[in-house]
Amino acid sequence: MGNQIDKNAQGEKGMSYQYKLLGVVTLYNPDTRKAIDNIKRYAYELDALIIWDNSPLEADYRHQILTELSDITDRIIWHGTGENLCIAPAINYGWHYAIQERYDMLLIMDQDSQWDSFSNYRQQVEHYWGNGNKWVFTPYIKGFDNWLATDTVCNRRVFINSGTIIPIEILNAIHGADEAFPLDALDHDLSYRILKAHYQVVCITKCILNHTIGKPRRSKFLHIVTNDYGRERTYSKTKCHIMNYRRHRDVMTLKEQYIFFKRIFISKFFRIILVEEDKVGRLGMFFKGIKDGLTYQFNKSSSVKPHSNE
Repeated sequence: MGNQIDKNAQGEKGMSYQYKLLGVVTLYNPDTRKAIDNIKRYAYELDALIIWDNSPLEADYRHQILTELSDITDRIIWHGTGENLCIAPAINYGWHYAIQERYDMLLIMDQDSQWDSFSNYRQQVEHYWGNGNKWVFTPYIKGFDNWLATDTVCNRRVFINSGTIIPIEILNAIHGADEAFPLDALDHDLSYRILKAHYQVVCITKCILNHTIGKPRRSKFLHIVTNDYGRERTYSKTKCHIMNYRRHRDVMTLKEQYIFFKRIFISKFFRIILVEEDKVGRLGMFFKGIKDGLTYQFNKSSSVKPHSNE
C-alpha cells in the first residue's frame, strides 16, 4: 500500500463523540513514512494524541512527523527526552494527563500498527461503554489472533498493548501501569490486574488492527520461527514474564501456565540453541533473566507525571 490514506481510513474530521478519547503512541527509531501513515489512520478521530518518542534526540523525528501532521498539531502533545523509557511510563503519563484534562478513555498504540477502520472501532467502543458495559476494549489483531471470530464481541483474558482502549475509570481502579514491567509482559500484567479488579476485557471482532509481533525470522533448514531478539531483550522478556507468572499464577488458567513454561523456558532455549545468533551471549542473558525474575522483590513503582509540552 502506498502513502495515500483514504478519508475513511484516517477518520472523518468533525465527527463528534460522547466520550473524550486520548491516544498515546510510542516511537523508537521508526520508519518515519510508515509511522506517519499509521498515525494518520486514527489521529483525526482522537481528541488529543500524545506522541511518546523513545528515540535519540538527534534523530529529530519530532520535526519530520509534526510537519506531516500540521493540520492537527494543536491536538498533539510531544514527549521525548532522548532516553528509551519504553511503554509503561508512556501509559502512566497518558493516564495522569487524562485525569488532569478530564478524558474518559486512553488508546494505546504502537508505531507499526495499522488500522483498517479506526472510526468504526471508536463508534463501537462508544456504543458499548455508553450502554453501561464496564469493559476494556481491544480489536481483532491480524498477525496475532489466530482464532475464528464468530461473535461480534468476545471475551479476551490477555491483550497486547497496541489498539487497546482502557477507560480512565479502570486505570484508576488498578492504579495505572506498573513500571516494573517497562515493556515486556506489561500487557499481561495489565490484563490480569484488570481481571482481578473484576472488569472484563473484550475483543470487538469486526474491528481489525494489523500488527506483527517483533521481527520474525525463519530458519532455512529447521523451519523454526524466532523473533531473534538480542541479548538485552532476551533478558528483559525472560525476567518480566517470570515476574508476571509469580504475581498472577493464582488467576492463570492451566493452559496459560502451560504456554508460559513452554514459551519462556523450553521454546526460547531451543530457539537460541538451534536458530539464533550470538548463542553464548543470549544464553547467558536468558539464565540471568531467569535468576532475576525469580528473585525480584515487588514494590510500588512510580509513574511519570504530565508536564508542559513547551
